Amino acid sequence: MKESKYLKIKRSFIVGLTIYLALFVNACATFKKPDTINEASVQDRAQTEESNGIRVSAALVGDEEARQIFGIDLPKKNIQALWIAIENNTDRRLILLPTAIDPEYYAPLEVAFAYHKTFAADANAALDEHLLRLNFPIRSLILPGSQTSGYIFTSWSEQVKAVDIDLVGDDFSQNFTFFAPNPNSDRGQAILERLDTMYSAAELQNMDSEADLRQALVQLPCCVTKDNGGRLAEPINVVIIGTIDDWITAFIRRGYHYQLLNPRYAFGRSQDISVKKLSRGYTKAQAHAIRIWQTPIRYQDKPVWVGQTSTRLGGRFSDKAPSEVTLPLDPYVDESRHDLSQDLAYSQALIKIGYVKGAEDPRSNAADASTESTHYMTDGLRVVLVFGDRPASLESIDFFNWERLADYR
Repeated sequence: MKESKYLKIKRSFIVGLTIYLALFVNACATFKKPDTINEASVQDRAQTEESNGIRVSAALVGDEEARQIFGIDLPKKNIQALWIAIENNTDRRLILLPTAIDPEYYAPLEVAFAYHKTFAADANAALDEHLLRLNFPIRSLILPGSQTSGYIFTSWSEQVKAVDIDLVGDDFSQNFTFFAPNPNSDRGQAILERLDTMYSAAELQNMDSEADLRQALVQLPCCVTKDNGGRLAEPINVVIIGTIDDWITAFIRRGYHYQLLNPRYAFGRSQDISVKKLSRGYTKAQAHAIRIWQTPIRYQDKPVWVGQTSTRLGGRFSDKAPSEVTLPLDPYVDESRHDLSQDLAYSQALIKIGYVKGAEDPRSNAADASTESTHYMTDGLRVVLVFGDRPASLESIDFFNWERLADYR
């Protein structure tokens, strides 16, 4: 009996040790540098722009491509690599500002640290060296007549990524904007293609004067609806004027990202684009939801967009709920409008601002008496935001001589 008990204990010890070693070996699986690195597929689909003697190319790296190039699973940590190549044919020394690409971009050693393993110092060092070698040298000058390329590690996005590339030199700056498709998904690309073909030339309403623009904006619908053609909901309280290249990068600069939101309807369709401000983790971002529609109006050849911005009741102190849920609504919708316009003024892309009349009832709205009705308080104005060439300082922002906020207090 004693021998049998001893054998059982011994057997249990061996089994336990085997399991422990298996788990330990798995936990300590180390980085192995790829034998070959094939970047051809990434570089072949890169988009290229050229201006003032500077040539820039950019492409997003697909999930499987990232595993092959970097030897680690970047999507597992919600990281996405962006390949950039810059050819400097000027007589200026330039430097790339990666914060414009993604305010939350990752340094290469930060990425490497996330994949370090215990008791694997040599492998960890090899991973550090591998990512440093592939990283775009953001601390180095791009000298006249030179070409530099490499990867920037950004936050993972399922959609097309709006890439804002800023190059600066001595008393000089140059901006390039790309909409880089995710090779693993065509969803975002489909949205951009739909926007490009939404209106025919015959449907466009072209206007050049501020008076004609003002009249057209006043005549737009007062509100979005919860259903297509259904009950009135929140007021249309934002107007955006500019190409999508101009204003979408302004949003990105201020930390806004694409976010799927519950549908609201205007012009017979749900929102074309919806965004929310990205939370930085250590503090919540402003809880504003923004839905945007393209209109057939063109002002001085620039597209005119309308939007609805509002906040969930309680804002950042509201109960946890899926991010696409925006109700119950904070009835004071003007707060969200004010915050948005002031925030975007710091994007260095806002060049003009004004206010026009909007909601039919300037003080309040209730769609019906039911508990599901949308009730809000507003001064009835829409903020008009015009975006253009960067950089634009706060002191250079111009104003439409239209409605005055002070008259609606």
